[in-house]
Amino acid sequence: MNKTGVSQRGTPWKALSDDQVKILDNAAYEILREVGVFIADDELLRMAAKLGGTVDPDKKIVKGMPEYIIRENVAKAPRNFVCAGRDPEWDMVFQGGGTKQFWAPESGATDRLQWDPAKKNYARRRANVKDVAYAAKVVDGVDDFDCNCYLYDLGEEGQLGLPSELIKTDAMLRNTTKFAGNVCTTVSDIKEFDYIAKLHATIQGDAEEFRKRPLFWTVYNPLGTLQMNKFNSWSLRKSFEHHWPIMTGVAGAAPLTGPATAAANAAITHAGLLWITAMKGLYDPGTAVMNNNMVFCLDPFTGKGTLTSSHFMLGCCAMNQVWHDIYGLPMCQYTGIGTFSLDQEAFGLGIEMMMQSLYGTDMIMIQHSQEALDPATIPICAEIAHYGKHMMSTFDQIIPTKENLALELAKQVGATGEGWMTTDFNMARLDLFYKTLTLEQRSPDVWVNEGSPSWTQVLCREKLKEYEQHEPTPLPKDINEKLDAIVKEGTDLLKRK
Repeated sequence: MNKTGVSQRGTPWKALSDDQVKILDNAAYEILREVGVFIADDELLRMAAKLGGTVDPDKKIVKGMPEYIIRENVAKAPRNFVCAGRDPEWDMVFQGGGTKQFWAPESGATDRLQWDPAKKNYARRRANVKDVAYAAKVVDGVDDFDCNCYLYDLGEEGQLGLPSELIKTDAMLRNTTKFAGNVCTTVSDIKEFDYIAKLHATIQGDAEEFRKRPLFWTVYNPLGTLQMNKFNSWSLRKSFEHHWPIMTGVAGAAPLTGPATAAANAAITHAGLLWITAMKGLYDPGTAVMNNNMVFCLDPFTGKGTLTSSHFMLGCCAMNQVWHDIYGLPMCQYTGIGTFSLDQEAFGLGIEMMMQSLYGTDMIMIQHSQEALDPATIPICAEIAHYGKHMMSTFDQIIPTKENLALELAKQVGATGEGWMTTDFNMARLDLFYKTLTLEQRSPDVWVNEGSPSWTQVLCREKLKEYEQHEPTPLPKDINEKLDAIVKEGTDLLKRK
């Protein structure tokens, strides 16, 4: 039996009517016809012509793509698929949009923050492969996280010119038994993706088994509304070749490089998702696509991400509706919040992730600490995931069925309510009430007498020490040796001089 996910109960909150969903969908096709997509890579530009559009090789833009061809190829994306754990108990089984909900933390910080409790300040250094392995082990041991994803990027190895995606992916696969999350586009040579494919084929037995049970997906962030740089293009081409599942988030960064209204930005976002999904369907039909509902915006006053903006949250809701209601596909979510304060991160993430849960987002990636990460955020994210899963698993208690209303029992208990606690009805339903992992719930006097410990700075650090004791099941010795050889060969070949 799988350990992952929670069934979505009840009806997700929606911002748009059925007619408005269709208007937004149609607007995206008009954008693909009249605006088009910029593609930096000549090979992918050539391949995109097979969607029936007109290619301008000088401007590197494809437009005029017929709606029926896009729809035909988007329809090839499977509704049911598995994102596999090395341990099958941690498989994430998706069965269309809006059926189950999965949670995981995510970051990609290039630096690690280390808190000094005596001095009350941080030391900051470049993150490295040891930090990737450390975070992967911790996340592997948190049951409220359904999959893993790298929290640290290889700032140190990247500065040395090493193939950071290869080294990072290797560290993730060795240190988690869950789905290993993202492989990104921070490569300097397209051949790096081939070595990553060798890692996964080695663990899964062969390339065909990996196609059935993929251990990761590749991630795309077309920036500036509708443009694919060469690194995104390389990754997409290699996803066709190696049959990798993909996860795409179009970053039309309103209002700097995208429209200021959520509706206009959502239409552009949707157009980008449709185009990439159609390309995947055309060249690699039947392989999973997990699109991101992110309708990305920045704070125009600081240039930082605004995770709690109404623009972002309403756009996410609209994207869920379109892809669930029209295409039947699950949706993922991640973005960043522009703060380093743990208290402010907890505030922003708590608001956004609970909204994602109520919107019916299928894969909720709790992205935090964009440039530099304090590992104390892991227990913060665990508490958020724990509450989100609790809320969704108990959501149907609000539906006014005869059983839930318990009117006959109310008549027996009477107006004072004094007998409710001891009824079989209440005693059988105590799990409807939230039991925290880390939050302070003692009396104010006890809390003050014990030094008024902060949740983010003290209690979460204490919980982190508990999580740090976990050790994932190791890979067999012969598999580790084969991975060593692949990484060495790839590093020797791909290291920048």
